[in-house]
Amino acid sequence: MIFNATVIDEALRKIERLVDSNDVFNAEVEREVESMEVPARLKNEFLKALRGLLNPIKIPRRGFFIVVTGIDKSGKETQCFNPMKTPNVKSVKDFLVELKGEVLPISLPSYRTPLGSLVGAYLGAREVDVKLNGEVSEEYAWILWSLDRAQYNDAVKSWLSWKNHFVLARRWIESNLCYQTVRGVSEERILRFERNIEKPDLILVIDITAEEALIRAREKDRYEKLDFLRKVREKLIEISFRGLAGQTVIVNGFGSPSEVNKRLLEILSLYLGKS
Repeated sequence: MIFNATVIDEALRKIERLVDSNDVFNAEVEREVESMEVPARLKNEFLKALRGLLNPIKIPRRGFFIVVTGIDKSGKETQCFNPMKTPNVKSVKDFLVELKGEVLPISLPSYRTPLGSLVGAYLGAREVDVKLNGEVSEEYAWILWSLDRAQYNDAVKSWLSWKNHFVLARRWIESNLCYQTVRGVSEERILRFERNIEKPDLILVIDITAEEALIRAREKDRYEKLDFLRKVREKLIEISFRGLAGQTVIVNGFGSPSEVNKRLLEILSLYLGKS
Protein backbone atom coordinates (compact mmCIF):
# COMPACT_ATOMS: atom_id res chain seq x y z
CA MET A 1 0.00 0.00 0.00
CA ILE A 2 1.26 3.47 -0.92
CA PHE A 3 0.33 6.59 1.03
CA ASN A 4 0.77 10.17 -0.11
CA ALA A 5 3.19 11.76 2.35
CA THR A 6 1.56 15.18 2.04
CA VAL A 7 -1.80 13.71 3.02
CA ILE A 8 -0.25 11.90 6.00
CA ASP A 9 1.54 15.10 7.02
CA GLU A 10 -1.74 17.02 7.04
CA ALA A 11 -3.47 14.24 9.00
CA LEU A 12 -0.73 14.32 11.64
CA ARG A 13 -1.00 18.10 11.91
CA LYS A 14 -4.75 17.79 12.55
CA ILE A 15 -4.20 15.00 15.06
CA GLU A 16 -1.78 17.11 17.10
CA ARG A 17 -4.29 19.97 17.14
CA LEU A 18 -7.05 17.60 18.27
CA VAL A 19 -4.92 16.19 21.09
CA ASP A 20 -3.85 19.68 22.21
CA SER A 21 -7.39 21.06 22.25
CA ASN A 22 -9.34 18.13 23.72
CA ASP A 23 -9.04 16.52 27.13
CA VAL A 24 -11.13 13.47 26.23
CA PHE A 25 -12.13 11.59 23.10
CA ASN A 26 -15.42 13.03 21.85
CA ALA A 27 -17.67 13.41 18.82
CA GLU A 28 -15.68 16.39 17.51
CA VAL A 29 -12.50 14.34 17.45
CA GLU A 30 -14.27 11.53 15.62
CA ARG A 31 -15.75 13.93 13.04
CA GLU A 32 -12.35 15.49 12.36
CA VAL A 33 -10.75 12.11 11.77
CA GLU A 34 -13.61 10.96 9.54
CA SER A 35 -13.08 14.06 7.37
CA MET A 36 -9.42 13.18 6.70
CA GLU A 37 -8.47 12.17 3.18
CA VAL A 38 -6.96 8.84 4.19
CA PRO A 39 -8.23 5.26 3.66
CA ALA A 40 -10.98 4.03 5.98
CA ARG A 41 -8.68 1.45 7.57
CA LEU A 42 -6.19 4.14 8.53
CA LYS A 43 -8.97 6.33 9.92
CA ASN A 44 -9.97 3.46 12.19
CA GLU A 45 -6.38 3.09 13.37
CA PHE A 46 -6.15 6.83 14.07
CA LEU A 47 -9.38 6.65 16.06
CA LYS A 48 -8.10 3.74 18.12
CA ALA A 49 -4.88 5.59 18.91
CA LEU A 50 -6.73 8.79 19.78
CA ARG A 51 -8.97 6.93 22.20
CA GLY A 52 -5.80 5.89 23.98
CA LEU A 53 -4.24 9.36 23.83
CA LEU A 54 -7.37 11.14 25.04
CA ASN A 55 -8.13 8.82 27.93
CA PRO A 56 -7.19 10.53 31.22
CA ILE A 57 -8.92 7.90 33.38
CA LYS A 58 -6.52 6.30 35.86
CA ILE A 59 -7.03 2.65 36.79
CA PRO A 60 -5.48 1.37 40.05
CA ARG A 61 -2.25 -0.40 39.15
CA ARG A 62 -1.58 -3.82 40.62
CA GLY A 63 0.80 -5.08 37.96
CA PHE A 64 4.33 -3.98 37.00
CA PHE A 65 5.39 -2.18 33.81
CA ILE A 66 8.93 -2.79 32.51
CA VAL A 67 10.59 -1.11 29.53
CA VAL A 68 13.86 -2.26 27.96
CA THR A 69 15.37 0.45 25.79
CA GLY A 70 18.59 1.80 24.29
CA ILE A 71 19.90 3.23 21.05
CA ASP A 72 19.77 1.17 17.86
CA LYS A 73 21.40 -2.27 17.94
CA SER A 74 21.85 -2.29 21.72
CA GLY A 75 20.24 -5.73 21.98
CA LYS A 76 16.77 -4.80 23.19
CA GLU A 77 14.87 -7.43 21.21
CA THR A 78 17.23 -10.22 22.24
CA GLN A 79 17.01 -9.34 25.91
CA CYS A 80 13.24 -8.78 25.92
CA PHE A 81 12.05 -11.73 23.86
CA ASN A 82 15.09 -13.58 22.43
CA PRO A 83 13.29 -14.46 19.18
CA MET A 84 16.45 -15.97 17.64
CA LYS A 85 17.01 -18.23 20.69
CA THR A 86 20.46 -16.83 21.43
CA PRO A 87 22.26 -19.38 23.66
CA ASN A 88 22.52 -18.68 27.41
CA VAL A 89 20.08 -15.78 27.24
CA LYS A 90 16.93 -16.02 29.33
CA SER A 91 14.61 -13.38 27.93
CA VAL A 92 13.00 -10.95 30.34
CA LYS A 93 9.66 -12.34 29.20
CA ASP A 94 10.66 -15.92 30.13
CA PHE A 95 12.07 -14.67 33.42
CA LEU A 96 8.73 -13.04 34.28
CA VAL A 97 6.78 -16.14 33.26
CA GLU A 98 8.96 -18.20 35.62
CA LEU A 99 7.79 -15.86 38.37
CA LYS A 100 4.23 -17.01 37.58
CA GLY A 101 3.53 -13.73 35.86
CA GLU A 102 1.19 -13.06 32.95
CA VAL A 103 3.07 -10.97 30.38
CA LEU A 104 1.74 -8.49 27.82
CA PRO A 105 4.61 -8.08 25.30
CA ILE A 106 4.94 -4.93 23.18
CA SER A 107 7.74 -4.31 20.68
CA LEU A 108 7.99 -0.83 19.18
CA PRO A 109 7.89 0.19 16.41
CA SER A 110 5.22 -2.45 15.82
CA TYR A 111 5.80 -2.98 12.11
CA ARG A 112 3.00 -5.55 11.84
CA THR A 113 0.33 -2.94 12.58
CA PRO A 114 -0.81 -0.21 10.15
CA LEU A 115 0.44 2.59 12.42
CA GLY A 116 3.76 0.88 13.08
CA SER A 117 4.10 0.23 9.35
CA LEU A 118 3.96 3.98 8.74
CA VAL A 119 6.90 4.38 11.11
CA GLY A 120 8.72 1.69 9.15
CA ALA A 121 7.93 3.37 5.85
CA TYR A 122 9.29 6.66 7.15
CA LEU A 123 12.49 4.97 8.32
CA GLY A 124 12.85 3.05 5.07
CA ALA A 125 12.51 -0.36 6.72
CA ARG A 126 12.34 -3.26 4.27
CA GLU A 127 10.11 -5.45 6.42
CA VAL A 128 6.96 -3.33 5.95
CA ASP A 129 4.57 -3.48 2.99
CA VAL A 130 3.69 0.21 3.25
CA LYS A 131 5.38 2.93 1.20
CA LEU A 132 5.28 6.71 1.36
CA ASN A 133 5.09 8.70 -1.84
CA GLY A 134 7.06 11.79 -0.85
CA GLU A 135 8.42 12.86 2.51
CA VAL A 136 6.59 13.39 5.80
CA SER A 137 7.97 16.55 7.40
CA GLU A 138 10.16 16.33 10.51
CA GLU A 139 7.74 18.79 12.07
CA TYR A 140 5.10 16.05 12.35
CA ALA A 141 6.84 12.70 11.69
CA TRP A 142 7.42 12.13 15.42
CA ILE A 143 3.65 11.77 15.88
CA LEU A 144 3.83 8.47 13.99
CA TRP A 145 5.79 6.96 16.90
CA SER A 146 3.35 8.41 19.44
CA LEU A 147 0.35 6.94 17.60
CA ASP A 148 2.06 3.57 17.34
CA ARG A 149 2.45 3.57 21.13
CA ALA A 150 -0.98 5.03 21.83
CA GLN A 151 -2.78 2.14 20.15
CA TYR A 152 -1.65 -0.04 23.10
CA ASN A 153 -2.38 2.41 25.90
CA ASP A 154 -5.84 1.22 26.92
CA ALA A 155 -4.74 -2.42 26.82
CA VAL A 156 -1.75 -1.55 29.02
CA LYS A 157 -3.97 0.19 31.57
CA SER A 158 -6.36 -2.72 31.71
CA TRP A 159 -3.61 -5.35 31.92
CA LEU A 160 -1.86 -3.58 34.80
CA SER A 161 -5.03 -3.50 36.87
CA TRP A 162 -4.44 -7.19 37.75
CA LYS A 163 -1.96 -8.64 40.20
CA ASN A 164 0.92 -10.71 38.81
CA HIS A 165 0.47 -9.03 35.43
CA PHE A 166 3.51 -7.55 33.68
CA VAL A 167 3.74 -5.29 30.67
CA LEU A 168 7.08 -5.72 28.93
CA ALA A 169 7.81 -3.12 26.25
CA ARG A 170 10.75 -2.79 23.93
CA ARG A 171 10.93 1.02 23.88
CA TRP A 172 8.32 3.45 25.19
CA ILE A 173 8.03 7.20 25.73
CA GLU A 174 11.75 7.67 26.44
CA SER A 175 12.61 6.57 22.91
CA ASN A 176 10.52 9.27 21.26
CA LEU A 177 11.96 11.85 23.64
CA CYS A 178 15.61 11.08 22.93
CA TYR A 179 15.34 10.55 19.18
CA GLN A 180 12.96 13.38 18.37
CA THR A 181 14.36 16.12 20.62
CA VAL A 182 17.69 15.57 18.87
CA ARG A 183 15.83 16.29 15.64
CA GLY A 184 14.48 19.56 17.05
CA VAL A 185 11.08 18.65 18.53
CA SER A 186 10.65 20.06 22.04
CA GLU A 187 10.25 17.82 25.09
CA GLU A 188 7.20 19.82 26.11
CA ARG A 189 5.48 19.16 22.82
CA ILE A 190 6.01 15.41 22.98
CA LEU A 191 5.05 15.16 26.66
CA ARG A 192 1.93 17.22 26.07
CA PHE A 193 0.88 14.92 23.23
CA GLU A 194 1.60 11.77 25.26
CA ARG A 195 0.35 13.12 28.61
CA ASN A 196 -2.09 10.23 29.11
CA ILE A 197 0.27 7.44 28.04
CA GLU A 198 0.99 5.06 30.93
CA LYS A 199 4.41 5.47 32.52
CA PRO A 200 6.54 2.41 33.29
CA ASP A 201 7.57 1.34 36.78
CA LEU A 202 11.09 0.58 35.62
CA ILE A 203 13.11 1.46 32.52
CA LEU A 204 16.25 -0.57 31.79
CA VAL A 205 18.57 1.25 29.38
CA ILE A 206 21.05 -1.03 27.62
CA ASP A 207 23.89 1.39 27.03
CA ILE A 208 26.33 1.09 24.12
CA THR A 209 28.20 3.73 22.12
CA ALA A 210 27.11 4.97 18.72
CA GLU A 211 30.28 3.48 17.26
CA GLU A 212 29.33 0.05 18.60
CA ALA A 213 25.79 0.40 17.28
CA LEU A 214 27.03 0.97 13.74
CA ILE A 215 29.48 -1.93 13.97
CA ARG A 216 26.52 -4.18 14.80
CA ALA A 217 24.23 -2.73 12.09
CA ARG A 218 23.92 -4.80 8.91
CA GLU A 219 21.48 -2.48 7.17
CA LYS A 220 21.13 1.14 8.28
CA ASP A 221 17.91 3.16 8.39
CA ARG A 222 17.70 6.95 8.28
CA TYR A 223 18.46 7.30 12.00
CA GLU A 224 21.50 5.03 12.09
CA LYS A 225 24.18 7.67 11.54
CA LEU A 226 27.18 8.20 13.81
CA ASP A 227 26.74 11.84 14.82
CA PHE A 228 23.00 11.45 15.25
CA LEU A 229 23.27 8.32 17.41
CA ARG A 230 25.94 9.98 19.56
CA LYS A 231 23.50 12.78 20.33
CA VAL A 232 20.65 10.32 20.92
CA ARG A 233 22.75 8.37 23.40
CA GLU A 234 23.68 11.55 25.26
CA LYS A 235 20.04 12.59 25.39
CA LEU A 236 18.89 9.16 26.56
CA ILE A 237 21.40 9.21 29.42
CA GLU A 238 20.36 12.76 30.31
CA ILE A 239 16.64 12.01 30.51
CA SER A 240 17.43 8.80 32.38
CA PHE A 241 19.19 10.71 35.15
CA ARG A 242 16.37 13.25 35.23
CA GLY A 243 13.78 10.47 35.54
CA LEU A 244 11.76 12.21 32.86
CA ALA A 245 10.06 9.05 31.54
CA GLY A 246 10.11 7.03 34.78
CA GLN A 247 12.54 5.35 37.17
CA THR A 248 15.54 4.31 35.10
CA VAL A 249 18.61 2.12 35.50
CA ILE A 250 21.44 2.26 32.96
CA VAL A 251 22.96 -1.15 32.21
CA ASN A 252 26.34 -1.77 30.57
CA GLY A 253 25.48 -3.17 27.13
CA PHE A 254 28.99 -4.30 26.18
CA GLY A 255 30.02 -7.93 26.26
CA SER A 256 28.26 -11.05 25.06
CA PRO A 257 24.45 -11.24 25.04
CA SER A 258 24.63 -13.68 27.97
CA GLU A 259 26.78 -11.25 30.00
CA VAL A 260 24.34 -8.39 29.38
CA ASN A 261 21.48 -10.75 30.18
CA LYS A 262 22.96 -11.59 33.56
CA ARG A 263 23.27 -7.89 34.45
CA LEU A 264 19.70 -7.17 33.39
CA LEU A 265 18.14 -10.04 35.29
CA GLU A 266 20.11 -9.25 38.45
CA ILE A 267 18.81 -5.67 38.41
CA LEU A 268 15.29 -6.78 37.60
CA SER A 269 15.33 -9.32 40.44
CA LEU A 270 16.36 -6.59 42.85
CA TYR A 271 13.60 -4.20 41.78
CA LEU A 272 10.88 -6.82 41.69
CA GLY A 273 11.94 -7.98 45.14
CA LYS A 274 11.53 -4.44 46.47
CA SER A 275 8.18 -3.97 44.74
